[in-house]
Amino acid sequence: MVRTCPKCAGEGSVIRTPCSKCNGQGRVKIKRNITVKIPAGVDSGSRLRIHGEGEAGEKGGPRGDLYLAIYVANHPIFERHESDLFCEVPISYAVAALGGEVEVPTLSGKIMMKIPSGTQSGKIFRLRGKGVAHLHDRGIGDELIKVQVEVPTDLSAEQKRLLKEFSNVSGDSTGPLSRTFIEKMRRMFR
Repeated sequence: MVRTCPKCAGEGSVIRTPCSKCNGQGRVKIKRNITVKIPAGVDSGSRLRIHGEGEAGEKGGPRGDLYLAIYVANHPIFERHESDLFCEVPISYAVAALGGEVEVPTLSGKIMMKIPSGTQSGKIFRLRGKGVAHLHDRGIGDELIKVQVEVPTDLSAEQKRLLKEFSNVSGDSTGPLSRTFIEKMRRMFR
């Protein structure tokens, strides 16, 4: 019957007075901090391999590799969909009806975005190249801005009077959504 020596593990020699730190293995466990460059475009679930930063090899062998599991924290304003960013921006009723400019956030700072007159709540605008870099390509995703028309809650007496006057002048079906809805109701109840 043949088997490996339990004392030397087949090495052919036994260290009689092993080092107290490594216990004769020739390597010691230590903790240290390293700086790692994270490439643009990584997302949660990505793994990053750092060559030569893993455990030391046995008997003077080369070091292994370190693998990092990446988790990206949620952003308070942006929602990520692959390389595109999604953001909701409130706009006033006047800007939605008359058009204008609103300040919107991007990863590189705030910019002014034009809102055309007659913009409906829920309309999505695309800002090309304002998203996240593609991990394996050269391109950059887009930023999608969804506008939400904000209905005023604390109106003054003058504001209420002007809105009532506007309602009397324009009627109930001034927008494309209400006109479509009224037409559908007429067809439904014929």
